Amino acid sequence: MTGRFDPAHRVKGKRITTIDIAPPPEIAPDQRPVTVPRPEEELEDQLVLEQRLYEESLKVLDEGQVLTGVIVAKYQDELLVDIGGKSEGILNFRELSLAIDPKELRVGDKLEVMIHRIDDQDGTLFLSERRARALKTWEKVIQAHEQDEVIEATVTQVVKGGVLVDLGMRGFVPASQIRRQPVGNLDELVGKHLRLKVIDLDHKRHRVVLSQRLVLEEELNQKKSELLGTLAVGQIREGVVVRLAEFGAFVDLGGIDGLIHNSELSYARIKHPSEVVKIGDVVQVEVMKFDPDAKKVSLSLKHALPDPWVEYAEKLVEGQHLVAGVVKVTPNYLLVEIIPGVLAMVPKGEFEPTAQYSPGQEVDVTILTVNHATRRITGSIQHVADIPPEELAEFAVDGEPVPIADALEAVPD
Repeated sequence: MTGRFDPAHRVKGKRITTIDIAPPPEIAPDQRPVTVPRPEEELEDQLVLEQRLYEESLKVLDEGQVLTGVIVAKYQDELLVDIGGKSEGILNFRELSLAIDPKELRVGDKLEVMIHRIDDQDGTLFLSERRARALKTWEKVIQAHEQDEVIEATVTQVVKGGVLVDLGMRGFVPASQIRRQPVGNLDELVGKHLRLKVIDLDHKRHRVVLSQRLVLEEELNQKKSELLGTLAVGQIREGVVVRLAEFGAFVDLGGIDGLIHNSELSYARIKHPSEVVKIGDVVQVEVMKFDPDAKKVSLSLKHALPDPWVEYAEKLVEGQHLVAGVVKVTPNYLLVEIIPGVLAMVPKGEFEPTAQYSPGQEVDVTILTVNHATRRITGSIQHVADIPPEELAEFAVDGEPVPIADALEAVPD
């Protein structure tokens, strides 16, 4: 056999190596030799590690990156913030959001910041807390809009047509979208918290328009639905007078406004609801009728009050001479109110037809009949002079007729 010995022979198609011919003896793990890297290998490994760390730092620290940093120094108008990776950035007070007071910040405090600029010359990092918050808030605003969620925000400034609120970014609430009723002085809202829903988004400019009125109306409709399910005719409900009109008063029952017509405000005849109630009064009212579909409720205040007929009718007797107020004038009869809520009819023939009577005028009336079953009383103006003086003296003061209130005081129970 000529040539160099090839330790790798092929036998029956298999490659044979020197290890196959003479396998090495088994060596215990603790007896194996330790490989010591050469100095040039150590240097090469260190350079590779530094290169990798440098590349990673370039990859992470980029403009627009949002990181959590720790304040390591505080100066007159800026902060030095450690954002990790042996990197520190400058955070000017101008880059803090309105919700943060620089005076309250301390070394060691954590802040979420954005790298908004890296100096091309020396690599200085300039940070912004308000931009980081705005970016994070914008994501929340989009989510709230998609899921129809309520956002809470504080009014920071009054501008033309509405107010600005701090969401972590600026949001605009038009004046018409603040409340269900018009807002008078918008300046009074500065510093107040609003509950809002997003009604418009400008993705390109990161602008958001919000509404509190939408939230209030949705809550009101929910309350209306719940209240309508529990209303029943004859119920006595507590409410608050919220509006007065010529024909009656509107009362908020806790989600639904019900109407008390003037005729249901008092047993006495009134010209305007202000004679009985004022805005803000808490009243007990009776439900007279309601329409669930139209969400209209008719109420009565007088039905929840003592009935003057029950209270005074037993004290009214035939022949009493009283002072009454004219309520209605017709050719055939007069209606007069002898006590608040109790009327008497003066039929034709019992008053002078040529006399001029008008509503509100006081007249002297003699009670002719009292029918407790029908609650009807008839009186006479003509017969006042026919009553014996000794009977008139019982209800007279210095010879003059007395008002009904005084007269009833003199009638024994």
